[in-house]
Amino acid sequence: MIIILGDILADYAIRVEELTIQPKDLQRVSYLALGPGGACNVAIMAAHLGLAVSTLGEVGQDLFGEIVMEGLAAEGIDVSGVIVTPQARTPVANVLVDERGEPAYLGFPGDLHVMALPETWRPAIQSAEALFADGWAEHAGVPGIVMNALRAAKDAGVPTFFDPGPGNPKVDNAWHIDAAALATVLLATEDEARRLSGEDDPVNSARVLLSRGSRLVVIKRGMAGCFLLTEDDLHIAPGLPVVARDATGAGDSLAAAIMYGFLHQFGLQELGDLGNATGAAKVLKLGTGHNMPTVSEVNAMLQRFGSNVKLSETTPPLPG
Repeated sequence: MIIILGDILADYAIRVEELTIQPKDLQRVSYLALGPGGACNVAIMAAHLGLAVSTLGEVGQDLFGEIVMEGLAAEGIDVSGVIVTPQARTPVANVLVDERGEPAYLGFPGDLHVMALPETWRPAIQSAEALFADGWAEHAGVPGIVMNALRAAKDAGVPTFFDPGPGNPKVDNAWHIDAAALATVLLATEDEARRLSGEDDPVNSARVLLSRGSRLVVIKRGMAGCFLLTEDDLHIAPGLPVVARDATGAGDSLAAAIMYGFLHQFGLQELGDLGNATGAAKVLKLGTGHNMPTVSEVNAMLQRFGSNVKLSETTPPLPG
């Protein structure tokens, strides 16, 4: 079972012609959707790839919490570990996407009550096949929850995946450095890697992050693709030339694909091919959540650009 920890929220996605909206303006909306968002996108993409997925986090006993829980369950994701707090309010991200496919975000942080790692979550974390967490903190308790979960997983020999993201400007993001050092696989943009390492050059920044404990660092470069670095190897995976309809969730798609490939012992070239193809398949689709790419869509992208990687429609069990 793959565990996706925290950052459980609802996405309210709206597509507009342009984002230069002023008071009293009226713009037509060409796409509108409400469903699971945040790290739920990683969970759904991982489930679409065939991994068994469970989520751990908190939602409120409200409409948005119901939408998130029902949406995850509809994707075959185990939500039995999610805490539903009657007095809490579920976070919501309003995602505005313009005609170029570029998103802007309006975040409602909600009101969550779980401020420390629940002991009931530890057995699931320690017996998981992998743990994924990101660096978005809706409240001050999140850093401690994520750090303790990463430590518990590492102590149990469970592979950990961490994507710091831009972080929350309302919370001190210095904890990202310590979380990155606990990650078996670190996924970061060039700017995020620079912030974590203090190095301007992306390859040097990845090497610094490797030296702190990670086994694999994946530097995400948007439409330029990604590069992957281990102690012994470096692979540059050029981006795939597609016309993006909606870039929202591309990084989440890549994260799930890297997790799938790492757990299935892919080489760096295969990992890069799969990550880029999954991200490219996502940007061709509007929205996130239930609209994350299918295996067939990822395979079509892999074939279109001449990769030797082909995913099975019926995923084999993980090695070991």
